Amino acid sequence: MALLFIDGFDHYDPQALDPFGDPWLARGKAAYLSPQATRIQGRRPSSYALRLPAGAGGGYVKNLDATKTSLIMGAAVRVAPFENTGEEPVLLGVRDTTAQVTHLVRIGEDGRLKLYRRTGSGMSGWDQLISTSVMTAAVRGWHYVELQVVQGTSNGTLNVRLNGVLAITLSAQNTTQGGGPLLTVFAGAVPGQPCPVTVDVDDLYLADTSGTINTTFLGDVRVDALKAQADGALNQWTVEGAASAWQAVSDGDEASDIRAATAGLRQSFDVEPLPVMTTPAIHGVQVTMLARKTDAGLGKVKGLVVSGAQTATSADINLQEQLAWHTALFERNPNGNVQWTEAAFNAAEFGVESA
Repeated sequence: MALLFIDGFDHYDPQALDPFGDPWLARGKAAYLSPQATRIQGRRPSSYALRLPAGAGGGYVKNLDATKTSLIMGAAVRVAPFENTGEEPVLLGVRDTTAQVTHLVRIGEDGRLKLYRRTGSGMSGWDQLISTSVMTAAVRGWHYVELQVVQGTSNGTLNVRLNGVLAITLSAQNTTQGGGPLLTVFAGAVPGQPCPVTVDVDDLYLADTSGTINTTFLGDVRVDALKAQADGALNQWTVEGAASAWQAVSDGDEASDIRAATAGLRQSFDVEPLPVMTTPAIHGVQVTMLARKTDAGLGKVKGLVVSGAQTATSADINLQEQLAWHTALFERNPNGNVQWTEAAFNAAEFGVESA
């Protein structure tokens, strides 16, 4: 597995209210999201992006499911105009398990990208400027920024790309500084600190360098949220509050739902086709589920894909008492264990299995 997580911020509103009247924020999609974060118009028509406002709320923080010794993070970012106050906006960053070693990309007042190493945690952390790009990213526009960190005490590497072009590259680095493996990624602010200026984020991906595909920069990618549009061939879950299963799962709330009382039940859906693109390359497919358990004890679910005569499921996903987003990423088409094509994706069905 190389591709770990994707998010286009299209399918949820961080300001939607929970049963207590408080914003749902990321509903589990992130470890932390600024309480002031809002959904805005995205890079493409009919799409959304995430706005991280300047101020004490902080930014976007996500912890990985497992630690990594190499990590690639990419996202489209847009920075609000800012004054030369010495507070350089944080675009992207990664942090280790000890929260003591952080690598982050900032943008300077002249539009050049700056790569920093932060040692120490919280407000006591100390930033060391490692390198500054020659390339510039104009304020106001969207730019696709990617950061790669490969850990090593003397053979680590650091690379930053801007709009598909290598802007900073460093080798033979000490990228651990005595810390642990990588666990956390962030945007807009160093975890626990305010956003210096407003930063918009769209089309985010996380990957490592393992596996045989998606082991390096993916470039300027788009993440499309495609909803269920019809029931699939597998229909074993109970539908409540809707005429069909696909209608129940397409509204994003509990006014209607599907339920499974025992393990091993499968529900698949025909989803919307890919938007029209010229020879699209599909790096992976992520099944996203808004789910919760409804009884005591463990409640688990799996992501499901049906492609041709082949069916694949993800690892078990433990559910919580409250609704939360859960994801299962299928990097390869199980029908042949090959990379996804547009035709294969449009013919496949995706869904859930109770566990």
